Amino acid sequence: MFYTGNEHICLINIENDLTINGLTFLHYGLNGNLFLDCALKQKFLFDENEIKFDKIKSDYKNYWVPEAIFENQDFCINNCLFSPCGIRGFVTEIKIKNKSDENKKIKLIRQFNLKNIFLNINSSYILNPEIKIKYSDWFKNITVTATGNGIIFSLAFGTDVPFEYKITNNKNFIMIIELELKAGENKAINLFTGIGTEDMGAISSNVYFQRIGVENIYLQYEKWLIDNTERFKNSHIERIYNLNKFFCYFFTNGITIDTCEPVAVTSRSPGYYVSGAYWDRDIFLWAFPLILDMDTKKAKEILDYGFKIQAKNFGIHSRHINGNILECGFELDELCAPFIGLGNYIRKTKDINFLKKQYVLDALLTAEKKFNKYKHKKYYLYATELNPSDDPAVYPFNTYDNVLTWVAFKKISYLFKLLKNKNKSSYFNKIANMVCRDIKKFAFLKDEKIIVYEFDTYGNYRLYEEPAGSLKLLNFYGFIQKNNVYYRNTLKWIYSEKNEFFFGSSLIKETGCAHAKYPWVLSAANSLFTPGYEKFGSNFLKNSKMDDFIVCESVDANTGEVKTGKSFATASGFVAFAIKKNKKLL
Repeated sequence: MFYTGNEHICLINIENDLTINGLTFLHYGLNGNLFLDCALKQKFLFDENEIKFDKIKSDYKNYWVPEAIFENQDFCINNCLFSPCGIRGFVTEIKIKNKSDENKKIKLIRQFNLKNIFLNINSSYILNPEIKIKYSDWFKNITVTATGNGIIFSLAFGTDVPFEYKITNNKNFIMIIELELKAGENKAINLFTGIGTEDMGAISSNVYFQRIGVENIYLQYEKWLIDNTERFKNSHIERIYNLNKFFCYFFTNGITIDTCEPVAVTSRSPGYYVSGAYWDRDIFLWAFPLILDMDTKKAKEILDYGFKIQAKNFGIHSRHINGNILECGFELDELCAPFIGLGNYIRKTKDINFLKKQYVLDALLTAEKKFNKYKHKKYYLYATELNPSDDPAVYPFNTYDNVLTWVAFKKISYLFKLLKNKNKSSYFNKIANMVCRDIKKFAFLKDEKIIVYEFDTYGNYRLYEEPAGSLKLLNFYGFIQKNNVYYRNTLKWIYSEKNEFFFGSSLIKETGCAHAKYPWVLSAANSLFTPGYEKFGSNFLKNSKMDDFIVCESVDANTGEVKTGKSFATASGFVAFAIKKNKKLL
């Protein structure tokens, strides 16, 4: 299966012949991700019989443009499917060559079949709007419009050559294009699909494609893809990196169809089991580092959305795209994540004016109050109700989460320093140091010289590891030196049979956890950042296909293929980020 898409529309479950089995787009009014379970395909007829091809080859061009080549003794057909940045729609470009020494007449049939419409907001809800399919005589487009209490969306289908059509019911139509090719002749056809909140808006995208010219649009888009492609010695790693880079870039955020506002989500693919909703951690700890490295303008857009729309509920387990609470429960890593993201953005860009936006200042000035709600009465330790895996905490204080708190306080101190607020800067630096002190007091076992995963302040603790919030990353976040004996012993425990979720005897030698009891792809990224254990991450990636090379939550320990959580867009960002930062190892 292939994926592609842009800010406005995502194309999912694309088959080798480029049949599209799903379209998704974000809708602010409905507060989630709309998924059209549909089939959009092309077939070719000669003498009214479907043409059979001896060979079908399919792959990505530039790691984001699905392409299929069909060939037999008479014809060679090249299909290319692309969704240019910034345009509400996509193009299917078809090039046909008559290889024979005779003139040939063939028909191109484009079929659309709408099965169901779902709204994804973590869970999936089937919608039953009224669907109307009609033909526009003026624009020569077929439109599919869904209405409820108003218009929900409209799709428009057109082409740059004359066609006939048949609308069979309110969910199906076909477009029929007749072609005559002389012996040895090549012909090109472009099929357009536009999207809008009503039919004119959808049609206008197709008009734009024709007005600007598909070739001009594609050349500009191709240049952007090439400029953002990284080369590796290992072709398998190169594919994983670039494909997941683009998947994260387009599937973790997008522009809503009804309000044209940027929003961020875990995944715009319903293949991921909690798609269409927002998590602070997923966006700012996993997706954001890759996007910041790739495109500071988009990073700023996501950051602005986070602090403008989501800040009122920073730290709450999950939320709707409008910032309202979806799932209750406090997660300390979720509270830390936006401030870490903000600090990283400002350090990279020195965009002080962004810091001065009132809602960003408000979030900084109220940060301590949010953290203190979960602070220990005596110590500078902060409790969590849910661990980074989203599973309930066994003990109130999670070591990884408190390390993130230390990081967040350091970032906030730095930001107040840039704002010339010396008192606040000094204060957050001071309490960061006290967090560090108290983590080491309770999470570092003196006799065993090992770091526990979670604990209370009465001597109870748990030795454990979670890929979503890994003790492996303590050095990555600058909390501990790589040769620290506590850290080294903790790593030995994590990568040993003492850890029941380490798959040391399997092909895929990585860690999982109770949330998903298989090797996690995030574990491979964590290992790439773990001094002395990078080979575990490297070998994982070299031996894994995952979800057709797209990052998933976990894989089968013996095959490396997807086991849980396919289309995990935010995690794909952190994995690609880890690969880029450790390119010399791969």
